[in-house]
Amino acid sequence: MISAADLKSPTNLKTNEGLFNFVIECNDSELEGFLSLTPNDRVEVFSRGRGDLCWCLQTYYLLAQHGKLSVQCSNHLQEGCINIVHSSQLLKVKGSAQEFIVCVQADYPHRPWAQYHIVQNGNRRTANASYIPHWVQPGLIRRNPNRKGVTRVAYAGAPIKGNLAGPENSWQNLLRPHGIEFVLLTSGFWHDLSAVDVLVGIRSFSKKSYDLKPASKLFNAWHAQIPFIGGYDSAYREVGAPGEDYLMVTTPEEFVTAVLRLRDEPELYARLVRQGEEKARLYTQQAITEIWEKTLSQAIIGRYEQWKRRPGLEHLRFSMMYDLGLFEHNTKQLVKRALKAF
Repeated sequence: MISAADLKSPTNLKTNEGLFNFVIECNDSELEGFLSLTPNDRVEVFSRGRGDLCWCLQTYYLLAQHGKLSVQCSNHLQEGCINIVHSSQLLKVKGSAQEFIVCVQADYPHRPWAQYHIVQNGNRRTANASYIPHWVQPGLIRRNPNRKGVTRVAYAGAPIKGNLAGPENSWQNLLRPHGIEFVLLTSGFWHDLSAVDVLVGIRSFSKKSYDLKPASKLFNAWHAQIPFIGGYDSAYREVGAPGEDYLMVTTPEEFVTAVLRLRDEPELYARLVRQGEEKARLYTQQAITEIWEKTLSQAIIGRYEQWKRRPGLEHLRFSMMYDLGLFEHNTKQLVKRALKAF
């Protein structure tokens, strides 16, 4: 389990010299504040749901703390560095052919002008895209070991379309006849799973695989020692084993049955928790830090060296992919506006 105390202050935070430049969206004054966060403040900041903060700022802190790579954090792309920037921010800052860009795609669109991508779902790996698991929820508080039975099922996250199948009341209606509570944890308290008996992560009642989405909620459940009920997401199936370390459902009826099984079969509940604890060891802060370090120092350094060796070809590639990327983005926006008009 990751606690605020684990996020110790890295040394020499305000350096502006580092091969790996993690870029966040802020002005200079805000940057000073972000680089001076206390451990407790970081838990709140990294939990805001802003991609640049939870992916870039958090990663900077943890890599700087580990001390094996030359890292910095800034609010702009820089020449002579490997710039790591979130997809949504890259769309705004664009970049140039003189800057080497690693796009943290997360669940946002691919930006073809970036020289490399980091993805959060293994199905998105390519020759120039590496899979890195998302960090476990900062400050995670596990289920209170004194809780007994299954009386409270929860969703921890923003319940927007594409994250949770249906509104809160529809979930409550499914469980109310069985005397079980369903709650949406309030933003800012997603890390506190102390009063949760079952955690859910069902984007839709279907067999859609959601290949852009991560397995974050499953990781959190494993670390919090709580059984997890998930949908058909490819990310869950890649890292987990349905029936062994989580339960997979594709219909509302299967969801209710899964909750009641966890309530009525203590041995199933205990087995999922036990198997989840084993899997959690693969996705600790230390383990994910090492994945970042390996990816940056091997695959990404390799692509960076290739980029430096052939400037003419890379400049041409950037120009072509930049035009293609903006064309794709603008076309999608036009289609969205047209659909809203009907």
